[in-house]
Amino acid sequence: MKIARSEETATTSLSEECIVLDINNGEYFGLEGALMELWLELETGTREFNQILSKWKSEFDQSEAELTVILQNAIQELSAKKLVKVDVS
Repeated sequence: MKIARSEETATTSLSEECIVLDINNGEYFGLEGALMELWLELETGTREFNQILSKWKSEFDQSEAELTVILQNAIQELSAKKLVKVDVS
């Protein structure tokens, strides 16, 4: 599964939060926690699910199963807000 940021966004990063503007509709989103971590992972371009999961396993003190659920939920939430594009092919 490949995940990428929507091209129609602008971002400001703060210490504990990212503020994302959807340029198409002018809506702002405050991303914290796993949502912010995922958003920052996508800063350099499209990433594979397993790449992100592998990095998170080395950075966070949680099991692979827990991190998988957290990452899946974050992808689903950002996708629902149309902030990321997911390619499952």
